[in-house]
Amino acid sequence: MIRYHRNTLKKLLDQVKFASKEPYLNAEVWKLVQLNIIKKIISLENKVRDKKSEKKDLNILRKNPSQKLTKEESIKIKAKIKFLENKLEEIRFVIDVYRSIGDAVAFTFISKLDIKPQNFKESAGFISEKIGLKKEIEVFKKIYKEGMIAVFNDITSVLKYCDLAVVYPGGFNLIEVKSSKLENSRIPRQKENADKIVKYLETDKTDNLYGIQGETIRVDLNSDEVNYIEELNKLIISSKETKNATFEVEKGTYYFVSREFEEKFMEENFKHLKNPIMISLNQYKFSGQGYYPFSLSILDSNDYLDFISGSFIILIIIDLEEVENYCSFKNYDLIHSDNDRYIFTIQSQENGSSAGIKISDHYFFRSCTEFVSLKWLIDDSISQFEKMKITIK
Repeated sequence: MIRYHRNTLKKLLDQVKFASKEPYLNAEVWKLVQLNIIKKIISLENKVRDKKSEKKDLNILRKNPSQKLTKEESIKIKAKIKFLENKLEEIRFVIDVYRSIGDAVAFTFISKLDIKPQNFKESAGFISEKIGLKKEIEVFKKIYKEGMIAVFNDITSVLKYCDLAVVYPGGFNLIEVKSSKLENSRIPRQKENADKIVKYLETDKTDNLYGIQGETIRVDLNSDEVNYIEELNKLIISSKETKNATFEVEKGTYYFVSREFEEKFMEENFKHLKNPIMISLNQYKFSGQGYYPFSLSILDSNDYLDFISGSFIILIIIDLEEVENYCSFKNYDLIHSDNDRYIFTIQSQENGSSAGIKISDHYFFRSCTEFVSLKWLIDDSISQFEKMKITIK
């Protein structure tokens, strides 16, 4: 089914990549791209309803005690149900691809550090089921008519609070569009949650965020992010000729792009690693974790569509022994954690010190899903920790 939508998806993504070069000079492009995505998602949602209805009718027929089916009829109905289930998977997949382009719009204008806290909430569901959809689109168009730029939050997988985000150089405002004067029990709760996120984005402090009890405080990075997106895209290009391409982006961290996976290639290139872990990014295509989207990291639109279609795989291979050595060089120990929320603790080697930096799964996997330097992540974490110790003293 992705093949049927491929030309449309490529056109939309090419428009996003073109407009992102000078984002605030291309308002009309952003408006049309998003309106097209809304239209496509609604059409696909209607297809989901149709297929689910067909499946429901078949299940009723199959289980109807007053209408005894022959074995052949039962087999045919089960096969049709399986076919419909596969079609539903395909349709939902294509919806995810369109939303990944919506994510590209959002991440073009809003810092990923501001997007992350807006992501950890259940999706609102189908756009076409929203009572206030018509009003939201009217407000969306009005914002553009007045010379501003807005992101329609429901076409993304990450902006889950409020309806629209009005963006401008240096910031953004979240807008909740009221469709009527009617009130229900959900409205005050939605407003309270939205206010909590807005407070966090404005003050860097809030209470009970993500269901975690107590105050949450975020701090600035100590240095500019280091990433290897350029190296990744060179490997993707190289793999078109060599089928398998790998590169050690920093000591102990390898990127590997494969179009024809070969065990022999893996053995020849990675047998020397002492304690390797391997992460396949193909399973993170639509992770729902608020990471910087592959629709932006993979620079060529065709390459991105090939990746999500499974034409090639991207593996990140990390030798944990090298990570341990690097931490030791910094006078810290890397300790594996049994805690569900933390994968490692980076603990100071100072005599008698039990203080350490807890590294969450989400933070660690930025080195894979966002192609961020793992050594930079460690350095920045240690710098924050050292700064905190100085402040406490």
